Amino acid sequence: MSINQKFLYYMSRFAEVYPVGHSKYAPGTMGSLVGFVIGYFLILNLDIKFYLIFLFIFIVISYLLCEAHIKIYNTKDPSEVIIDEVSGQFIAILGCIQSEKSTYFFLSLLLSFLLFRFFDITKIGPIKKFENLPNGIGIMADDIVAGLFALITQAAILTSLNQNFYIKTLWN
Repeated sequence: MSINQKFLYYMSRFAEVYPVGHSKYAPGTMGSLVGFVIGYFLILNLDIKFYLIFLFIFIVISYLLCEAHIKIYNTKDPSEVIIDEVSGQFIAILGCIQSEKSTYFFLSLLLSFLLFRFFDITKIGPIKKFENLPNGIGIMADDIVAGLFALITQAAILTSLNQNFYIKTLWN
């Protein structure tokens, strides 16, 4: 195996969030759970500017990792590639709210996870069209849009409960 092939191989393993992507049970959900835990830690500890910069860089790197996986295995959207679920969950968790009531904070966390999984699994609306884009863009785009749908839906639900919606880290 050449150095280039080895490099692509290791990049493809990162796309799988190895070994999580090889889970026998719901690898996409497991990837979302990884994204949820890491995202929760980051959203609580980073200023929003740094979180958004991190998110942008993470999405770009994730795209490159997906491209490497495609080059190695020549598959369209393999189930073991879950870095896209991590990215989507990082977007959905932006909806964590700052509230005096811990009930609303935990509700926002639960909603960010459940809504992202719902939109990622069902691929309703335009989400399915994004999945059909070529190569790494298609792998990443549907999860990014699912994360945005989850974020917007979460905002609608929380504001309907008369809970002010805003990104938690804006006012740290």
